[in-house]
Amino acid sequence: MHVLTLTLLAAIQVSVTRVAVVPRPCTVGPQDADGKRDEGRFTWPCDDYSSSVHGKSFGAHVTRKGSPFRGSWHLAEDVWQPGGTEVRAVADGVVRYSAFSPTWTEATGIVHWNLGNVIVIEHTLDPPEKVGETELAAVCSFYVHLAADRRVQVGDRVARGQVIGRIGVDKSDENGRYPAHLHFGLHRGPYVQVPPSLVRELSAAARSTTGLRFGDQVLRGELDFRMSGETSVLITAKESGESMLFSLLVGSTAPKDPPPDIMAWCEGYGPQETLAEWLAPSKFLRARVGSRRR
Repeated sequence: MHVLTLTLLAAIQVSVTRVAVVPRPCTVGPQDADGKRDEGRFTWPCDDYSSSVHGKSFGAHVTRKGSPFRGSWHLAEDVWQPGGTEVRAVADGVVRYSAFSPTWTEATGIVHWNLGNVIVIEHTLDPPEKVGETELAAVCSFYVHLAADRRVQVGDRVARGQVIGRIGVDKSDENGRYPAHLHFGLHRGPYVQVPPSLVRELSAAARSTTGLRFGDQVLRGELDFRMSGETSVLITAKESGESMLFSLLVGSTAPKDPPPDIMAWCEGYGPQETLAEWLAPSKFLRARVGSRRR
């Protein structure tokens, strides 16, 4: 859903700027008729969610001619509700990203479709949630095409059901020039992670005849991936021992007022194999919301 530019760090040592953020107090989440907090761990991101998701949304293959996303798969669900509809945090968590990524047009007429206003919240799951054959200790919720009046900032602690923003106005700059709707995704794992799709892509390049190239350096053969610092991964060729530091963040192509870099997995569309890194939102939430249904 947005065009990204990978940031390659060409040195083994990298300095990381740490910004101290004081979380805001967690507000009260949804309540039942007796004024007690609803017992479910999760809730829906907006009212009438299920009836507003039309047909197959998560995992839909884009085949329409002229679509900038043709040939890719939809990694979330589109919730077709009007601009101004309130959007809520689906569970208690911490805001990891809150910014505006503008869609823009080149002088040649080429449109760079970006996210508009977007929020990412990380939810620690204690105890872990059983999903299929795996257990998830964390999940991230992804809210895209929001209005400009986002109500949370990076580092804020939010409660399940807390209003975090609104759906952006139809085809406006604030929502990325899309028809009014909420693009809502649930990604497996914490915000900072080495996504399996990235490991597959870089490993395949390293095994190819040309190798994995970083400027003048080329890594070949089997690779080892280890986190190094807060948002980077150290990639080492097992046979040669050569290493390179790779940033997990990507930047917007916007030429004016670009937003802060975001984790590379935060995208709306991707290859079919990337679907396994995401959860089908309706299926996941339907099995986990409490008595407060949406």
